[in-house]
Order: sequence, then C-alpha cells, then structure tokens
Amino acid sequence: MFRTALALSTSLGLFLVSGCGLLSGSEGEANSESGSTTINLGTMPAVDVAPLHLAKKKGYFKDAGLEVNLSTIPGGARGIPKIASGELDITFGNWVSFIRAQQKGTADIKALSDAYQAEEGTFLLMHMPNGRAQEISDLKGEKIAVNTRGNLNELTARTTLKTHGVDPDSVEFVTMDFPDMPTALRNGDVAAASVIEPFISRANQLGAQTLADQTSGPTANMPIAGYAATNDWVQNHQEAAADFQRVMAKAQAEANDDRSQVEQLLPQYTEIEPKTASLVTIGSYPSTLEASRLKSVVSLMQNNGELPSGEFDIESMLFHAPDEQQ
Repeated sequence: MFRTALALSTSLGLFLVSGCGLLSGSEGEANSESGSTTINLGTMPAVDVAPLHLAKKKGYFKDAGLEVNLSTIPGGARGIPKIASGELDITFGNWVSFIRAQQKGTADIKALSDAYQAEEGTFLLMHMPNGRAQEISDLKGEKIAVNTRGNLNELTARTTLKTHGVDPDSVEFVTMDFPDMPTALRNGDVAAASVIEPFISRANQLGAQTLADQTSGPTANMPIAGYAATNDWVQNHQEAAADFQRVMAKAQAEANDDRSQVEQLLPQYTEIEPKTASLVTIGSYPSTLEASRLKSVVSLMQNNGELPSGEFDIESMLFHAPDEQQ
C-alpha cells in the first residue's frame, strides 16, 4: 500500500509539474504568437487623419507589432478625458486642446506625432448666400457653429473675427459635430459655421459659401492637430510609443507626397462620395514633430488670452524615441 501510494503520489506530482509546464508553455505561445501591442485610439472622420488610415490599410502598424483599434470621437478635446481615464491609449486632437490640458493639469500630455497643418482653403468660416450674415460684420449677435468650445476651431474663428473688426464676444458660439454643420447652415440653424474638410466640400454642395478663411493672415500655415497619449502611458509603453511614432512619420510623408491616396481613402472613413473627395482641399501632413512649429499655436493662444503670457515649455510635451534623443 505504501509503494502504491508513493507511486500514485509520484505520478500525480509529475502530472501537475508537466501540466503546469504545458499551461505556461501555451500561455507563452499565445503571447508570442500575437506578438503585438494593442492601442485603442480615438479619431475623427476628417481629412486630417488620412495617414492614420493609410497606415492601417497598408499594414504598417501590423508590421511594427501594433494592433490599432479605432473609435470615433466628436472632437479632439473629447479624447483627452478618455486618455486620462485609460479608456483610450492615444487620441487624435487639436493642439490648442492638448496645450490647454497640459497647462491646466487636466492631463499630463505627451505628443507622439504631428497630424495636420492648414493651408489656404482648409479651415473656413462658411455661410449661406441668402442667410442672415452676408458680411462678417453681420455676425454680431448671431450663432456660429464650432465642433468644441475652447479648441483650435473656436480660437481661429475668434482670431478671424478680430482681424475683421468684430468682437468675438458679440457672437454666440454653439457646439456641433462637423458632419452636422452643412445641414445646419442650409436650414438656417446658425448664421455661420467653422468648417473643415471634407465637410467644406459637402457644405459647398448644399450651397454654402466662404465668408472668411480662418487660416490666413495671423493664422496662416497654422498647425492644426496631432496624436497624443498621457506621459504615464508612454512611460509604460516606450517601445510601442516609438513604433507608433515611426509608423506615423512614414505614413504622413507618404500621404504628403501622394495626395491621390488621400482622395481614395476619404470615402472609406468619412462616408463622402468619391466625386466629393476629389474636390476636397488638402492641407499638409508634417512627418516630424517639432516644437518650433508648434510655438505658433502657443503664441495664438497667448494673444487670445487662452494661455498666460510668458514661456510655455512646448518641448517638454513632445515624445522623442530614445534613439532620437540627443
């Protein structure tokens, strides 16, 4: 009986040891097989993010060991609470909202990639030719649609109003998602709307016209948006952050060099028709993340009282892969 019990005990011990080894081995294989880091990323159906979709379509993220899951947010500022809470890992957003969040301590922002820079005709204050506002001066006391309050959309609209002698506080800014702006203009729900592509082209199809270009004069060539995470996420995912940055740099440069790829992609993620996509005015896609370029956004915010005067350390907000740091 003793020898039988000993044999059973030995067999059971061997079974448990080998069983644990098998379980550990299969778990290791699963991790090895996936071999990728999942990134939950907030984005918008705008021309700004075409390189992001280009990178997904061509498998650049997959090749870099990243699985990027996209979810739609209505505005760049809306993604910041989501990265702060961990609901998202990275979010697309406008630079004004990122800088304001950093300055106010809403989130410890770490920018990973530039996304979009405005050129003439890419960021317009639009109206209906038979509407209540025929001139910018007619906007006093009227409603202007912006996608989010206190972001680059509103800030460039305010700058445009001031440039044309209109007090920005004399108008009522109302929030509205970009896809809803063309119809709101046509229906007379607002006197004007601050619109980006591809919705500018859609608004034109409904009869809307340009009242003013929001990226001219003091806001010409303004950096519009980028991609950012929290500093905590970056510190815990240094390799993934670096891989994401490298992939986006490649995709940004490719989209910038071949705008026809952007036109082909737009109907796939913005739900506009291909014929409309061919009419879209496309800005530029910077392939490098540079503090010198973003200082123009800091200056714009300071000039509008949105940021305290004095030096703002924009460089500290930017992530540089370890092999790129000096």
